[in-house]
Amino acid sequence: MFKLGPISLRAWEREDLRKIHQWENDFETMLYSRGMPHQVKSYEQIVQYYEEEIKREDRLHYIVELSESKEPIGTAVIRLREWGGVRKGNIGTYLDKRYWNKGFGKIITLALLEISFYYLNLDKCEACSIEYNKRAHHVLESCGFKRYSASRKSVYLLGKRWDWYCFDILREEYMEIRESLLNRFLGDYAKDYLHSINLKEI
Repeated sequence: MFKLGPISLRAWEREDLRKIHQWENDFETMLYSRGMPHQVKSYEQIVQYYEEEIKREDRLHYIVELSESKEPIGTAVIRLREWGGVRKGNIGTYLDKRYWNKGFGKIITLALLEISFYYLNLDKCEACSIEYNKRAHHVLESCGFKRYSASRKSVYLLGKRWDWYCFDILREEYMEIRESLLNRFLGDYAKDYLHSINLKEI
């Protein structure tokens, strides 16, 4: 389990699949989480996906919980890839819509960056999102990501074709702004978190 301020990230478990099934079949939630939200999933499809994904060493799937109550509020993932000697993580997350606009998206993204750069020592992180998902773009840019490409008219949804935006951040870029981001998004939690990982003796 990885705790960052008010949230914790833990591994997916089979008992989480009913909640994931509920989220994956909420149109509004999916509208802001992936490119083709109209493709709903049955519970059997969720189970099959889970059983395939847990066998992969290049996938890190998380359930996001409130640290105090242990209530699940969303999911997150780091998809690991190495190409040209560069270790990358493609990150993604979605939240139960009851928790939108409360700052959790930034903290979850920050948690994924902490895991990627401070623990896994990846070289860069990437994230992609559909053109209209300006809330997601704002979260990524607030966490230091820069948009590096737009695949034009790549997703058909809601009667039109949309661009697909991709963002990235390098490890050295993140490490330069790491403490300022932690203080900005975690507030009073930042000091405790930084203290908890400051190992004085090994």
